[in-house]
Amino acid sequence: MSLENEYPLNPIPNIPDSIQKRVVIVGAGFAGLKLARKLAGTAYQVVLLDKNNYHMFQPLLYQVATAALPPNAVSFPLRR
Repeated sequence: MSLENEYPLNPIPNIPDSIQKRVVIVGAGFAGLKLARKLAGTAYQVVLLDKNNYHMFQPLLYQVATAALPPNAVSFPLRR
């Protein structure tokens, strides 16, 4: 049995094939988001990986709990 049959060439079906070089960013913290935004619109295909599909600024969660800020002020989806 060959490795090609065991491991398909495109194992993640929602990442389209592209002739562009692919940059994979692991983690959607401040550095990952800044790099992804900087590379947007360039000659690279950007793939951002994170265990959550949102970014949350945790130091301001207490202000959400005390109704000083709305929840969308400290958390937003990554797929925007």
